[in-house]
Amino acid sequence: MTNKIPALYSKTTVSMKHSFIRQILKVTKDVPGMISFAGGLPSPETFPKDLLAQLFAKVIREEGDEVLQYGASDGDRVFKEVIKNFEEVPYLSDDEIMITVGSTNGIYYFTRTLVDPGDVVVCEAPGFPGSLAAMEACGARMIGVEMDELGMIPDRLQETLEDLLEKGQSVKFIYVIPEFQNPTGKTMDLDRRRRIIEIAKNFDIPILEDQPYRELRYSGKRIITLWELARTEFDDPKLVTIAKSFSKILGPGLRLGFAAGPPEMLGPMVKWAQKTTVSPDCATQRVTARFIEKGLMREHIKKIISLYRPRRDAMLEALQQHMPDGMSWTVPEGGMFIWVSFDDGIDTDALFERAIEQKVAFIPGSKFYPEGTGKTNEMRLNFSYSSVDQIHEGIRRLAKLCC
Repeated sequence: MTNKIPALYSKTTVSMKHSFIRQILKVTKDVPGMISFAGGLPSPETFPKDLLAQLFAKVIREEGDEVLQYGASDGDRVFKEVIKNFEEVPYLSDDEIMITVGSTNGIYYFTRTLVDPGDVVVCEAPGFPGSLAAMEACGARMIGVEMDELGMIPDRLQETLEDLLEKGQSVKFIYVIPEFQNPTGKTMDLDRRRRIIEIAKNFDIPILEDQPYRELRYSGKRIITLWELARTEFDDPKLVTIAKSFSKILGPGLRLGFAAGPPEMLGPMVKWAQKTTVSPDCATQRVTARFIEKGLMREHIKKIISLYRPRRDAMLEALQQHMPDGMSWTVPEGGMFIWVSFDDGIDTDALFERAIEQKVAFIPGSKFYPEGTGKTNEMRLNFSYSSVDQIHEGIRRLAKLCC
């Protein structure tokens, strides 16, 4: 029977590929002297291990009968109320928010709710491959829209939608990361957000707003989300669904996030949860609720920012100091990534192999585009995981390969 199993794979399984980023993390994890700018990893220094250990023990001891039982597929009501207060949206009804197993889980449910095989999802190019893969697993055909320094270009979005609809294509939604975008680190300003909403509203196409990095702002002013903007300024609470995560501010191993949007969208998403995960981890939800209630989260986020801001600055300084002429890079106001662009003479796919030999890792830019459309002269660098000294040494190693 063993030899026959691959012949039984579904077409979807056969078409699936391993995540390049996950494979790189696996390969580089235990290599002595390796400096990795590859993964979107938070620093373990930010994990509140002692506080979480105390809270888990207390919650299991005092609330164990409840949190060790099966939970609601849309999430723990206690946790949902805490999130609404933490996010300053207490007016949300219970059916406008659901807890997810990380934000990618919510993105998958959203896509499952709307997409039939062959339907189009319009995304940023470059974009986050984890989300694109989740959408492709649902049968979505990803169409990328060019970006400038402020993110997705509205005129290009308009042209793309007009062209797709003229060809009779079924466009199900627009996917964006407006804050410290992965992989570029770019942020949409307020005018850009308004324009994206206007276009989506005119075409009557919903938006999925992914906001995993929003709390990690190191400079500049906080900007209203597309989700809030659509509800308030455009009086359209059904246009945008937002996905958020606790992975970058508490710990990715906890696998915890939430989605907020119209009941017409979240209702079917909850049905998908019932058929797959059943419910998010009940104990983790309650522990996170108690963590927030005690006022620990705001202070914890401040500590993360105080660690990451110098690392961002160190990487920008090292790039300026070591890299040759003919290169450019983004200056992110927050998040975890810097996007580097070379002149056409540098192929970062080839550079990657040489970099690994010199014990420094990054992700080539081609991995962030819908398949077949990637550029080969770009790279993503992560600054959150490595120390300031490692950042300077890693960029020095990369620069030597570029000269």
